[in-house]
Amino acid sequence: MREAWARIEDAWSATIERAQRMPEAALHERVNGEWSFVETLRHLLFVTDAWVRRTILSKAQAYHRLALPPDDDVDVRPWGIELDATPSLAEVLTARSDRTTAVREIVDELTPDGFARICDPNPAPGFPPQTTLQVGLCLSVVAGEEWAHHGYAVRDLAVLETRAQSGGAT
Repeated sequence: MREAWARIEDAWSATIERAQRMPEAALHERVNGEWSFVETLRHLLFVTDAWVRRTILSKAQAYHRLALPPDDDVDVRPWGIELDATPSLAEVLTARSDRTTAVREIVDELTPDGFARICDPNPAPGFPPQTTLQVGLCLSVVAGEEWAHHGYAVRDLAVLETRAQSGGAT
């Protein structure tokens, strides 16, 4: 898990540097109906908040206000999430840095027993529902989401870069 998390952090670091060379407005553009770059990072805030802060760390107020859930089927306002927020990339990166640091700290201190530990159900409202989950499963979900969304972000950045080179034509 330590090796996987280090690779995820390295991949995102390079991708974020690439994105920061683009105009801010482009990072809020959606490509083929998918989330924008900023929305993708907001979703990863949600993933970390749900599986790490809420489940592993059992935080009562686990969610960052900029987190973005996978769908809008649930009213997340009671969780402190502002779906209609329009943050800058810098605002999202600040929150994201806090979250990725928390994961790194957990992973760096992880032992086989810690990986197998069962998390107590968190009675605070949120996702995942109150249930007992293994730390290893929670970290695997986070790593899988990070890797998948990194692939989507890289794919979409290529489209945005091509648009910019061709004068913004879609």
